[in-house]
Amino acid sequence: MAKKITDKQQGSKLQWFFFVIIIPIVFAITLAWIVLTLLGVNVTEQAGKYVSKVPGMSQSASTPEEENTKSNNKELQTSLDARNEEIELLEEELSAKQTEVDELKQKVVKLEADVKSAQEGKEEKPENEKVMNMAASFQQMEPEEAAPILENMSQELAIQVLVNVASEERGLIFGQMSPEAAAGIAGEIINSSDN
Repeated sequence: MAKKITDKQQGSKLQWFFFVIIIPIVFAITLAWIVLTLLGVNVTEQAGKYVSKVPGMSQSASTPEEENTKSNNKELQTSLDARNEEIELLEEELSAKQTEVDELKQKVVKLEADVKSAQEGKEEKPENEKVMNMAASFQQMEPEEAAPILENMSQELAIQVLVNVASEERGLIFGQMSPEAAAGIAGEIINSSDN
């Protein structure tokens, strides 16, 4: 029976401590919180300041400024990550465009070369055609008529015409030319055929 009384006394001591000390303290803190809030005091902020001054508690309690700073830092980091991803995408796009530009430049150079060679071919063809027609005309002429005409032409044009005349006809025309003119033209024809 003595044990039962002791258990009851311990239980009653715990109840007494709870009802006499804990509940009134909680009630007083709650009442003070309400009154201070009604008076315009930010109790949470003030409590955070006092808790941060207590050694050992300063790390566990964070002030609203610290929370705002942390929030801002997270937002800035997210924004920075998004910008970095955007920069990487733009750099890849730039690299692709640069490659495309290089390819287009190469095509332009090739097309310019094709145009130039086509123009040179067109320029040479009519000139060659004219020379061929003139050579055909000289082949149909008598050597006595063709020789004085060729002697009075520029040596370069005479060479181009005579190269396209058959060798028998060319020999007959040379026979009707002055020896100096015939020798000069024949020497140039031989030199041009060596090249």
